[in-house]
Amino acid sequence: MAGEGLDIRIYLDEIVTRLTDAAAIAKAAVACAEAGSTREALRIALDLDEILSEVTTLHSALILVGRLQRNAKGVA
Repeated sequence: MAGEGLDIRIYLDEIVTRLTDAAAIAKAAVACAEAGSTREALRIALDLDEILSEVTTLHSALILVGRLQRNAKGVA
């Protein structure tokens, strides 16, 4: 991949990091819900909103980079 434009590993590493964080948050919310603290579980689960939005944005960027690379190869 070196020398072929943007390295997609950067995007993938960021996605992995954020999804790992999201999984930890979700597990904490589940633990609260199982303990009967529904309000706290919901409060914690709301923290997923920003992380999941970032993951969606990174995924979209990754797809765009892939399309641009394919188009560049087709033109060259």
